[in-house]
This record gives sequence, structure tokens and C-alpha cells, in this order.
Amino acid sequence: MRSAFTLIEALVVVAIIAVLATIGIVAWQPLIARAEGSKCLSNMRSLHTSLAAYVQDVGHWPQEPNVEDLNADMDADWWIREMTPYGATEVVWMCPTIKRAQRSEPEKDRCRIHYTPGIFGPQPLDPYKFSTQPWLVEIFGMHGRGPNICFPDGSIRALDDILKK
Repeated sequence: MRSAFTLIEALVVVAIIAVLATIGIVAWQPLIARAEGSKCLSNMRSLHTSLAAYVQDVGHWPQEPNVEDLNADMDADWWIREMTPYGATEVVWMCPTIKRAQRSEPEKDRCRIHYTPGIFGPQPLDPYKFSTQPWLVEIFGMHGRGPNICFPDGSIRALDDILKK
């Protein structure tokens, strides 16, 4: 006696696999979002450490060139170039959630850095004068609680959490 699948049995198996795959994809989405959020926080901590090392080494906050036609690409290049020796490579400047959202955009329309550094004067203690002055702000609130903000003490909080206080 030969045992073989009938067409109906094969279709039922394919349908069950399709349903399980759909459920699996839906179940993975929150896990992916949490992993990307953790990576974003890790990037901001790395940038904070790099900026603190820069301030310790040079004696003041990085001072952008005073060029009136400094566009976003030049600004991103400047920050990446200035901070790479301190460990803040181009990859660290990119939030994985924003990077995923930008995949469909043409290369020229993509942001190169996803965290905006604060602006401080050239005095050695300027970045530490005010505990509520952000060192870095995420450019979009992609993690569900508003943009992440990094403070002088290295703490990172979402804007919504700050506003609730």
C-alpha cells in the first residue's frame, strides 16, 4: 500500500504554514522594536562617552566651523570626522529604527546622523553647567515615547517621560 499526500492535504499543510508564518511575523515586530530601541540607547551612550572624551582631551565642546552655508551633509560629515577618533564612527550616529524607515528613500534624501548634538560655548565647563541642557537629541521620536535625550550625566530619557514630571 502506497501512502502519498492528496492535493487537499498538501493545501491544508501550506495554509497552516502560512498562518503560522503570519503569526510569527506579527510576534517578532515588538521584539525587533525593542532591540532597535536598545541599540539606539547604546549609540547615544557611546556618543556621550565620545563627547566626554573629546571635552576631556581638547578642553571644550566641539565647535562647528562658522560657515554660513554649512548644509546638513557638511554638518554630518564634520561631526563624524571630528568624533571618529573618539570612537563615534558613522554607524554610531545612526538609530537603527530611523535607518530602517529610511531604506525606501533615495540616498541623497537620507539623514546621515540621527542625533543632534547640543551647542555649547568654548569654555571647558560649558557642557556641564546646566544638568538639564541636552548633549544629544534624537531627531525623531521613533521608539514610541518621543525622542530620546542624552544629558550631561549620561542619563538618557524619552521626551514623554521628562514631560510627565
